[in-house]
Amino acid sequence: MGEYLLIDGYNVINAWKEFAQLRQTSLEHAREILVAGVSEYAAFKGYKAIVVFDALEVAGAAAVETIHGIQVVYTGEGETADSWIERRAYELGHGPNKSKVFVVTSDYAEQINILGAGAYRISAREFREDYKKAKKQIAERLRIPRGALNRNELGGRINGHVLEHLEKIRRQ
Repeated sequence: MGEYLLIDGYNVINAWKEFAQLRQTSLEHAREILVAGVSEYAAFKGYKAIVVFDALEVAGAAAVETIHGIQVVYTGEGETADSWIERRAYELGHGPNKSKVFVVTSDYAEQINILGAGAYRISAREFREDYKKAKKQIAERLRIPRGALNRNELGGRINGHVLEHLEKIRRQ
């Protein structure tokens, strides 16, 4: 089991203001940045993430690759990201290893369909807000404590109550 996060990649890229200028100059770079951000977010939140990009008007077969620990799917010729996501959400939510599935899209018709498949919907805007919040929490956890003074001292990297307990043991 586990929790899955399925993301309509182009829907997010087109909805987030952070990608507005970048998508005009390099859609490939926008995809890379989104995948890297989703990877960090999914690792922090404990999701198994899949980012889906459609290749509706591109000739060729579907492609799946693992980048930064998440699956990145490029749908096949004639298949939309929406249809791929709907099918996968249903499989994950109803298969033998029934999982909780969250789908990130602002496409209203897609939201209705994935709700019918038993998945939970998250709009691109809601995802952006939660993503920013998670980034802030990650930064706080990685911040060097004031007592460390950029030196590699154990006392500057552990919680106060743990330090007190270790000091008590040392004095025994």
